[in-house]
Amino acid sequence: MGGGLPGHSLAIRLGFWSSVVILACGAVLIGGIFASAYYLPAALTTGWSGMQQYADAYRASGGTITSLIFLAALVSCPAYVVQITSIHSLDSNSDRRRARLGAGFALAFAVLAGLNYVVQLSIVRTGILEGQSEDLAWLVFQNPGSLMIASDFIGWFFLGLALLSVAPFFAGDRLNRSIRLFLVASGISGTVLVVGYATGNPGVGLVFLTVMSGVLTCVDVLLLVFFRRLMRRPA
Repeated sequence: MGGGLPGHSLAIRLGFWSSVVILACGAVLIGGIFASAYYLPAALTTGWSGMQQYADAYRASGGTITSLIFLAALVSCPAYVVQITSIHSLDSNSDRRRARLGAGFALAFAVLAGLNYVVQLSIVRTGILEGQSEDLAWLVFQNPGSLMIASDFIGWFFLGLALLSVAPFFAGDRLNRSIRLFLVASGISGTVLVVGYATGNPGVGLVFLTVMSGVLTCVDVLLLVFFRRLMRRPA
């Protein structure tokens, strides 16, 4: 593990609390997905069947659960940026170019994925609920041919690269090796995700988005333990 941990109490605390926020958002996402399966019409949770069917189902459900899922995802975007930059700031041996690239990749994720979530919560939600959904299909995330699913997938690809940029920091004991393993797995998942979409297989992208989400949950639990250990160390 890289040196330079003493005197980095702010970075450690930011890393810890960003991990808490990410895990809380993940819990909301998982709860929302399970609630969707039980309470929402099939047009919102299964394959895309057209804008009219989606809009009718959205209005019938009120859009509350769907909006909660996107809101949790949106909140997690800046939290990932804080988490990744905190790890880089702890690593005194980190190459500056790698640290800058990692921060840049994290910001790219926050912008691209965050844009999708903002659009779903504002333009898409308002348009559907006000009965003006005819021209929204190209913005609806659930539409495999929409601009927003492309933005989201590319954003997650950049998050994978950002997580790969911090992987070299974690070495040594079992906890650090486990974190490093999951960070590499998340980077690979993000690459397969975007390649699947780019080659005309959005279903593959959605599968690996789910895989990557599960891997990230493991990463964030381990990072929470990692930062908590650092907080308990004597100054």
